[in-house]
Amino acid sequence: MEVGALPSGRRAGKPLADGISPNGGTDVNGPTAVLKSVANIPHDRFVQGTLLNMKLDPQMVNNENGIRQIMALLKSLCTLGVYHVQFNVVDQKKLLEAQAHPEEYRNLLVRVAGYTAFFVELGKEVQDDIIARTVQSENVVSCG
Repeated sequence: MEVGALPSGRRAGKPLADGISPNGGTDVNGPTAVLKSVANIPHDRFVQGTLLNMKLDPQMVNNENGIRQIMALLKSLCTLGVYHVQFNVVDQKKLLEAQAHPEEYRNLLVRVAGYTAFFVELGKEVQDDIIARTVQSENVVSCG
């Protein structure tokens, strides 16, 4: 709330991305590009650790190809030395419906910024931030 507008287009008072995560909508070159970018940070110099949030399309775990791509993504993050990635595997539509009809989604858990919470118990700004995270799908995962 205290940070003013930034040259990136972020408006004053809007939440910053948590940890080392990209701001929602800015990570347009796929999850491996995010990992390669994050790998350039000297993680071992941060005693409190570094945190990267990624949101994956649930369709990725519905078929063998998607599961292979997630496995390759996990192997890549280890190879690149990225220490802490947390994933939300949730349908974007479900998040929007939970925001509109919280009474129907009381048990929906999400990863926020190093912790898990019930989505409907989060403030609107935090919900909006989770909704704004780029949804990575199998169509954009490049393992090469």
